[in-house]
Amino acid sequence: MNELMLFNVYLFYGLVFFTIGCVISFRNFKFSKLAIASALPALALFGITHAFHEWSELYFILYGDSLPQEWGIPIEILRILKLLGSFLALVWFAWLMLNILSQTHKRWLSALIPGLLCLYGAATLVHIVVLPTHESLLLSAKLTRWIFGLMSGGLAGIAMILYGKHLGKHNHPGANAFAYCGMSLLAYALAAGLLSSSMGLWVPIVRTLCALALLLSLLQALRVFEQEYHDQIQDQQKRVMRTEKLRAIGELASGIAHEIKTPLSYATLSCDLLERQLESEHQGHRQLQRIRHGLERANHISQEVLNFARHQGEHQTIELGSVIRSAIELMHHPLREFQLRLSIEPNLNLTGNPIKLEEVIINLMNNAIDACTDSKRITLRVWQDTSTIHLSIEDSGGGMPDSQLPQAMSPFFTTKPQGQGTGLGLAICQQIIQQHQGDISLCNGQQGLLATISLPRSDP
Repeated sequence: MNELMLFNVYLFYGLVFFTIGCVISFRNFKFSKLAIASALPALALFGITHAFHEWSELYFILYGDSLPQEWGIPIEILRILKLLGSFLALVWFAWLMLNILSQTHKRWLSALIPGLLCLYGAATLVHIVVLPTHESLLLSAKLTRWIFGLMSGGLAGIAMILYGKHLGKHNHPGANAFAYCGMSLLAYALAAGLLSSSMGLWVPIVRTLCALALLLSLLQALRVFEQEYHDQIQDQQKRVMRTEKLRAIGELASGIAHEIKTPLSYATLSCDLLERQLESEHQGHRQLQRIRHGLERANHISQEVLNFARHQGEHQTIELGSVIRSAIELMHHPLREFQLRLSIEPNLNLTGNPIKLEEVIINLMNNAIDACTDSKRITLRVWQDTSTIHLSIEDSGGGMPDSQLPQAMSPFFTTKPQGQGTGLGLAICQQIIQQHQGDISLCNGQQGLLATISLPRSDP
């Protein structure tokens, strides 16, 4: 009866961890924007390796006495190594979790994992030299559970709880689920590190219940990724529909703008001829100047519409830093009265159209210049991570009302006085960045409006 009970407990125990590994492995986290997505594969590896460890452990518990006596020490070493291997995956998960925490927590938590590894190595060397082989192996198993099971599992659990609290501050729907995952993992770390299987059958039962709690809370948390993926598909569909509408509108507007430019040119030429026929002090010059100003304004709007409808050019591998410096050089004159703060990382390689990207930077810089009235400061910062290049431009103009931010990049929307803006600048920027498979967003920063662009990196 005891053997049957033991078999069922360990079988279910390993099955729970194997399920934890599978439910994570079968999810696609490639397009997720949650930082924890990069760490979950390590938790999946821990689940699968720990499941096989517990299943093989059942074999040694049931049939270890029937094995040859000379196999005793090699078998004990094998049991320690497979336990260590599964817990090293947990250490990896803990390290990845600590890396996605805020700097406040990372500063004191991330130093603990190298410390734990050094502590384990030093303690192992000492007791191998001092203690007999059998006692040394027993102590190695305990140290593995104490240091890697208890401490690393505890760090991973604490990190998940802190991550859940961070999501809670932003009212994210998965905040509680990730916090419960952290609590369950912390409970399992305590059971795996402090309790020994020699205490009785209730110990693996407690561990199984903790693992089951981790599985259930993890299933709830993984629903967040399903909803995120569903939202991304809907957003992509809306973007495609919007792009098609804008393309149709752009083609129509392009044709109209092109037809308008011809009579505008005739009218401007007639103004020039009429101005030459009038005497220098004739009062008609003033009226002609007003007509000329209106014609130039109409011509400018037509050109903006044509730019908005213009198709994308050829792409090539470019270094974004050189494109930025070229755009700033072109804007040297309007920037002469501004304090421009630059922070550009080197080797910002991507695939794109340098002329189009230069146009985006010039448009955003012009908006920043127009927004700055009293304090003339503009900050341009460019940095990169594993797969993305980020560019941000912030002015010191005080920002934009939150109610206007969602429609700021809509065609023909402008906050400038009548006659000073067409409302197509940001729409053109968004169109160009989307053609480069990137994103552009606006928010209010510390000093003013903050425009942030994200573009995919390419290998140099």
